[in-house]
Amino acid sequence: MNMQGLSLDQAPPYETPLFYYMIGVFYLILFSLSLLIYGQTTEDRFYYESIAITHILTLGFFTHIMFGSLFQMVPVIIGESYKNVEPRAKMILISLNIGIVSFVSFFLFDIKIFMHIAMLFLVTTIIYFSIYSFLTIYKTVDKNQTVKTFLTALVFLAIGASFGLFSLLVHGAYIEDKKFGDIHFTFMIFGWIFLLLSGVAYKVIPMFYVAKEYPIFVKNYFYIIASALLISIAFATAYQYNLLLSALKILLAILTASFALVTINILKNRKRKRVDTTVNLWYFSMSNLFIASIMWIVSIVFNIELGFSFGVIFGLGFIYALINGMLYKIVPFLTWFHLSSAFVFDAEMSQVIKAKIMKMQFYIFTGSYIFFILALFYKPFVFVGATLFFVSSSLLLYNIINGYRYYNLLIKERK
Repeated sequence: MNMQGLSLDQAPPYETPLFYYMIGVFYLILFSLSLLIYGQTTEDRFYYESIAITHILTLGFFTHIMFGSLFQMVPVIIGESYKNVEPRAKMILISLNIGIVSFVSFFLFDIKIFMHIAMLFLVTTIIYFSIYSFLTIYKTVDKNQTVKTFLTALVFLAIGASFGLFSLLVHGAYIEDKKFGDIHFTFMIFGWIFLLLSGVAYKVIPMFYVAKEYPIFVKNYFYIIASALLISIAFATAYQYNLLLSALKILLAILTASFALVTINILKNRKRKRVDTTVNLWYFSMSNLFIASIMWIVSIVFNIELGFSFGVIFGLGFIYALINGMLYKIVPFLTWFHLSSAFVFDAEMSQVIKAKIMKMQFYIFTGSYIFFILALFYKPFVFVGATLFFVSSSLLLYNIINGYRYYNLLIKERK
């Protein structure tokens, strides 16, 4: 990866992404607690409690981590800096959290005013961030595959947020509400999160794991094929072309399964064969992506309702595990980078987050995942899964805070 000329003038302050990460992981703890309270009583994804719990994870954790990472990674990977990043990042953080708290409060306590506050703050914040990031990234001269994938993901983020707004506006008219909700879900999960993670993977895996690049065909056409499928799925959903919709979803599942297999193969054949927790999280994540994709195909062909199983395997097994693995690479890297830029040259990435605690957190998370799967067959196991996930999330927060403390300690020693 070309990092020539990178300096603190291009990167945001160290605290900017770290605050996003710490707040995001705090939402993981709230996610665990909400599962302990509501996990056994929610039977359907359309229950208000289910919607609230889902968005504590997606808006609370996924969004914070991805926004914070873009603030840091766009200058590093793309080579373009956000303008006035510090005040804008703070404004986005405050507005985003007002929206998230209001959204969750509405669905848990059914107080109408919270829905209006959520619509105002969430949608305007997400669309503002989308445009802000899109214009920043678009300035780069080198419109490579990662740039194009990032830009595409940001477009889906803005459109997906708009469909979320429509879903709230027509709330109560069940059929239309469900259509907008389904399109919102598809665009946000596959268009925003999945495409952004794929764009990051193109850079992160070769750089951190000394592995081969993704095949040119994948980097050049994956985001195009995925975008065409997602747009077609949206139209088929809106006009209720059910047979076409099923065929398009199967094609999307084949695409995601193929990406998982390609990634596993690249990792398996990497030059640096040393196995650590981050590699295990990548393998865990891609294996779950493949399993979820096959499950999705089977459910469509045989008309089986996946229920919460897809959420556990795809949401926690794939997306969460992958973000967890990326955090364990990004936090040490940006800590080392900022310290080096401040002329602190004795910083070591391996000391930012201790490998032993990293490994412990991964094992506890894996245990929680197993009990969440078992809870699909025997509901009370959700309490065990949620308790273990609470411990795992607390350890993740501890690890990130320790990285922040390591940075501050060396900065103070330099002074």
